[in-house]
This record gives sequence, C-alpha cells and structure tokens, in this order.
Amino acid sequence: MHALEIRNSSDFHSDLPQAWITKPGRSPVLQVYSPRISSLIQLQKVHGGRIFKLTLRPSSPFHLRLGQSLVVTSDSRTLPARERTIPRLRIRAGPAFGTGEHATTHLCLRYLTRFLLRAPKKNCRALDLGCGSGILALACARLGSHAEGWDNDESAIREAERNARLNRLTGGARFRQAEALRAALPPADLILANLYDSLLLQLLPRLDKHRRSGTTLILSGILRGQENAVIRTARKLGWKLQRRGRLGRWFCLQFGHQEKKKRTP
Repeated sequence: MHALEIRNSSDFHSDLPQAWITKPGRSPVLQVYSPRISSLIQLQKVHGGRIFKLTLRPSSPFHLRLGQSLVVTSDSRTLPARERTIPRLRIRAGPAFGTGEHATTHLCLRYLTRFLLRAPKKNCRALDLGCGSGILALACARLGSHAEGWDNDESAIREAERNARLNRLTGGARFRQAEALRAALPPADLILANLYDSLLLQLLPRLDKHRRSGTTLILSGILRGQENAVIRTARKLGWKLQRRGRLGRWFCLQFGHQEKKKRTP
C-alpha cells in the first residue's frame, strides 16, 4: 500500500480512499491511499505532494465474538468449550482490508448479525460493496445468506476467494472485480458498504430501486463529523435511519425503507 501526502488540496478530488492527518503543531495534510503506485503518480503530477510506502505493523492473532451469533478468528486455534457451538469464521491476516480488528468492520459485523438473526428471510441475498478480504460477505454466508462481494482491486478478490475456500463457503459466497459506482447492482435484501463518506454519498443515489424493494443498508467507514451528511442525503432520497452506532471515532449507519404515511379518511 502506498500513500500520497498533499498539503495544498483545495481543488483535490479522487475516488481513492483518503484521510486528513493532523499532528500536534502542524497543519493538517491530506493522505490518499492506493495499492498501485501508478494511480498516485498521476495525481502527484497534478497536485504535487510526496509518495511513500506505508509500513504495516505485523498483525497479531485476533478473536472477535459477537454474542452467540458468530466467532471470527485469524488462526485455527481451538476455541474455548463455551464457543464451540457458535458459527465460526476464519479470516487470515492477509493484504486485503477487513479482519474484524478495525472498528468499521467490527460495527458492520455487529449490525449484519443482528439483521440476519432478527429478521430472517428465506434465501436472503447480501451484497458487500468494497469487500476487501471478503469478511462481511463470508459472515453473511456463514449465517445462511447467499452473498456476493465486489471490489475494484484484483488482489482483494483473490484474497476473498482464498478466505472463502478456507471456510468452505465457496458455494454460499462469490466475489467479483467490479466498480460499485459504474456497474449495474444486482437485487439484494441487504447491502453492506464499508467504504468512506464521499464514496457513500455517490453510491446512495444509485440505490433507489433497492430502497423501493425494501433493501436494508448498512454503511460504515464514516468518521465522527461525517455521519450527519450521510444521514441527510439518505433521508432526502427516501431512506429511514434505523440504527446508528459508534466505536471510537467511527460510525456505522443502518437504513431501511421509508414507508409513506397513510392518509386518514
């Protein structure tokens, strides 16, 4: 993974993941991230800045339990006796984002398990946009849904497929390299998008058919201070906010169909 750091970003626009970095005594700088350095070189020619390689710390084994619904681990160690009857998902600590350690993924897992267990639907279809390691789509498949994961990064799709084989879920989850903002989205009962606010704001207008068919949205990757813009946009487009959760500085939002009020005679 590489990053482009830009100080003069007043006219900057890109669909790549990005974040403002603030250090004590210094002005905030914008960092843009991409696994392909060529994408950042093109932006650097226009906006300047410096490109550097991100050094990722070694990932330690993790263990995440979501009540009696799901256990997510990064290795094959034997579970405690009290957890052996709970559905288990193994996600290896690979190059693609999404192991369950990050707050945004944790929140999505918490919300999707609640949705699937409290509002079960026969042959429920789940669509994970920006699937990364495949963790959210695979969690849906482990809980009995038909899941599909999309990502525009070929390496992420390979990693998701590897995790599907690791969990013997190739029959319940499939993955596709595709752009969520360009390709036609298939019907789904549940759409998951753990992205970032600017991309979510572009995605929402494309989901009108899903809203009218009763789809539930779970949106994450939203920093504190960004959630209100997402909520306002979703409400204007007819979505109803059902849940709002926060873990540290990250938010997760769940939306459903906004039913029209019946006229009184």
